[in-house]
Amino acid sequence: MNKFIKTFGLLLFAFSTFGSSPSWGKQIQLPVIPNAKFDVTKYGASISSADNAEDIQKAINACSDAGGGSVVIPAGTYMCGPLMMKNHVNLYVSKGAMLKMLPYGKGNGIEPNTFPNNGTQNKYPHFIGGQNVHDIMVSGEGTIDGQGAEWWKIIRDKSVPDIKRGCIIRWENCKRMEIKDITLQNSPNVHITIGKGCTDATITHVTIKAPNDSPNTDGIDTWAPNIDISYCNISTGDDNVAMDRESANITIKHCKFGFGHGCSIGSFTTNVNNVLVDSCDFKNTTSGIRMKSNRGRGGSEQNITYSNITMDGVKFPIFIASYYPKPPKEASDADQACSVDDKTPGWKDITIRNVKATNCANNLFIWGLPELHVSNILLENVNIESKKGITINYADNVNIKNSKFSVADKYIIQIFKSTVSGLN
Repeated sequence: MNKFIKTFGLLLFAFSTFGSSPSWGKQIQLPVIPNAKFDVTKYGASISSADNAEDIQKAINACSDAGGGSVVIPAGTYMCGPLMMKNHVNLYVSKGAMLKMLPYGKGNGIEPNTFPNNGTQNKYPHFIGGQNVHDIMVSGEGTIDGQGAEWWKIIRDKSVPDIKRGCIIRWENCKRMEIKDITLQNSPNVHITIGKGCTDATITHVTIKAPNDSPNTDGIDTWAPNIDISYCNISTGDDNVAMDRESANITIKHCKFGFGHGCSIGSFTTNVNNVLVDSCDFKNTTSGIRMKSNRGRGGSEQNITYSNITMDGVKFPIFIASYYPKPPKEASDADQACSVDDKTPGWKDITIRNVKATNCANNLFIWGLPELHVSNILLENVNIESKKGITINYADNVNIKNSKFSVADKYIIQIFKSTVSGLN
């Protein structure tokens, strides 16, 4: 009996402190990369070449065919078109090296020395792609530059309708992936996407940066389970991190977020669960803790924890909404309930603990749906200083403990069809 009590007590303790456990107890598998090295200059790549894609791809292919290893980009600037990763390959960008994506061209990539399309006008491949491969890695102390400025310009002025821009890194249906130590900047679109069908990705000590007005330049997007993100520094023009559909068993720790739209979940949120964001710092982000979805985009969003968070100058420190991109102007009975199906977002079992947010424009914001409320939210030791007040609509069992919400300007509390305890 004593042994049973001891074991049960340990289980209870583990459950109560799950915020400190990596990936909810699942060990993320790292890629297996042999020690062999393949210098791209031995395959014809050079800093004087207008496009090194063919030669670097030769090195990647030879590396994989030989059983794997590191494809080394030595110091210098290398212009390059799209590349495809192969099994057991680490693309290593050395200190002092820059791998530079070919620029956007006026001829849909047909113009010499510009980024080629993928055979369809205005649809472009990803810079470092991967499909149905395993044990792949991008690392090194160098920089990968997406040269995004011209791409952003045509998005802003809408001069090329329906253009499909690539990511710097996007992998689909891949297993055992790692990205570490590298700097990524100025992507035409998202910087890193761990796409559909993937599993087991580790992203650590990565710096990602793009101007705060650059469109759709998310730092890291996930569409797959079993991902660890740690010690990253991300400032972009869109979500710093976005966890989308099928993102389960996700751990994000010890990251610094500058400008951007926050460490977000959504807006596609079906089967997003077991998410831990811990020990992260936000500075001048648009949002901090951000959960966003809409009818037809969600279903089964649960077991989500944000803990040990600091924020300064964040517009929306805590934002949970089942309306995307914008909630209604006001909550009222005129907002008619719809039928609930498997794509109705239903946020539940959310813990937000140990948060200190100063110089914020807004305060706590929670807005569910009339047909499916946000439910079971614990806010413990949350302290927010803001100009404006609190909004809680269509939410059940919002439990506030040992928390303080200080409002300097408009102390308005809007609570509609919600059950809230502990709010002073």
